[in-house]
Amino acid sequence: MRSAGRGFRAGLTVAAGAFLATALMAAPADIVKTRVTGLRELGAAFKNVNDELKSGTPQAIVLTLSARQIRDSARQQYGWFPAGSGPQPGVKTAAKPEIWSRAAEFKTAQDNFATQANAFAKIAGSGDGAALRAQAKALGQTCAACHRIFRTDDKS
Repeated sequence: MRSAGRGFRAGLTVAAGAFLATALMAAPADIVKTRVTGLRELGAAFKNVNDELKSGTPQAIVLTLSARQIRDSARQQYGWFPAGSGPQPGVKTAAKPEIWSRAAEFKTAQDNFATQANAFAKIAGSGDGAALRAQAKALGQTCAACHRIFRTDDKS
């Protein structure tokens, strides 16, 4: 009886280990999916901002809500690029390996984006069109600067 119990426990241990290994193997794809979703939401919020600023009568509520989304994304972005979530076979991502090989530079780019996102969120509901346009431009420049170095259009 005792040996049968040990065999059963050993079998459970092996099964649990196999399950855990499978979950860990799937993790990079899940991380990338979360990252892509977050970046798409960020892009949509920034598009809303630009559309409003180009309209004749920007709606303060749209600017304020979009600015909050951008600010929240700027806070969340720090968790979107953990080690092991870069380009690899079977995982489609536009993230370049430089994100991890030049981590300090990437962190600086993230910090710059977060600073501009916070500044934009603070003035979003001000109604000051010139200030909003200037801050939206500065915010967009931080996105472009990061994309030039750390993003590729090749998603293979």
